[in-house]
Amino acid sequence: MLPVDAYRPANVPVCTPPPPPADPRAPGLNPVKADAGPNQFEIGVQGPDPDLAVGGSHDQQEHQRDALLALATRGFASYLTGHTPGTPRYPSDGDVSSILQGLQPNPPIGEVGREVTRAVYQSDIPNATPQEAYDHFVQNPEEVFGAGGMEIRPPAQRLEDGGRYMLETGGPPPTWLPVEIRLDADNHAITINTLDGHVLRGTQTFTFTESCNGTTLTQDASFQASTPLVGDIQELASVSGGQHNAWENAHREIYGQFNGDQGYTGIGTSAVSPDLIKGWGQMLLTIAADPGNFTDVLIDSGGELANETIDQWGGWAGDALDWAGIPGGGVVRDVTDTIGDGLSAGADKAGDFVEGVVDFVF
Repeated sequence: MLPVDAYRPANVPVCTPPPPPADPRAPGLNPVKADAGPNQFEIGVQGPDPDLAVGGSHDQQEHQRDALLALATRGFASYLTGHTPGTPRYPSDGDVSSILQGLQPNPPIGEVGREVTRAVYQSDIPNATPQEAYDHFVQNPEEVFGAGGMEIRPPAQRLEDGGRYMLETGGPPPTWLPVEIRLDADNHAITINTLDGHVLRGTQTFTFTESCNGTTLTQDASFQASTPLVGDIQELASVSGGQHNAWENAHREIYGQFNGDQGYTGIGTSAVSPDLIKGWGQMLLTIAADPGNFTDVLIDSGGELANETIDQWGGWAGDALDWAGIPGGGVVRDVTDTIGDGLSAGADKAGDFVEGVVDFVF
């Protein structure tokens, strides 16, 4: 029998595109269930998923907790005013920009596969060159992120290298996700880095490479929980599962632009989005199925909030002593930090006890 290439007409070239930068089927990566759709979307994951590990030292985790809680109150107000007709948006776009400029990057800390989860998302984009697909993402970020259920604040007509944006989701619960963008036009790559207060410590790069029928989109992400509070959220709604679903829809939006589905909206940013309603419904079912666990989450979260409040008081008191030139500011901060940690630890134990009681009753 002749080799396959012997049947190929002499004037038809063999397709040998460059390999993508990562492969979701590579050794060490485990497949995650996803809707392949018409763009052959795949996910491969290495590391703690869906129960994400928490990154950083005790002080780093507390810093991220404080930043997350500060953004959470503003994010909830933004989502509420943004979906209430006739209500001025609060915080304003100018305020959001100011908040973003005051945040620092919070990259993952630790070893990939242990403390850090790695996810490779990959899909096909036929009928588009890498340049065309890359340009669509850069020039239409509201459509791409919107398909993933994320509204950009302030609004952005295009992504800018070094640009900072607040991605607002409807949750559950409504969340602000601050990010910084890096563009590599020469390599058709877009990198997203998380900033202080993001639910995750993370970085990810979208790379558009040539394929035999158009373009391959490879998204290589590394992430972990930024604070123990994320562990409480995961008890009710999967953080990593929400991320996987968001990027599945974002990939599909880019595919649709070049393959007859320019109106694809994915999850969307509407408060009555079917995906959003489904997410809230799943969370309520989780609560109803295990009320003891829900009670534990509430008590644990209350302990973290009390810890954050005590830390804030101690910080203010310590700063006041330092300002007045009175010794002991550092001692006050250390003591209140210890008290706050004790409250948090006590709440964890109390939550476990109450969960056992509720489980016994129900």
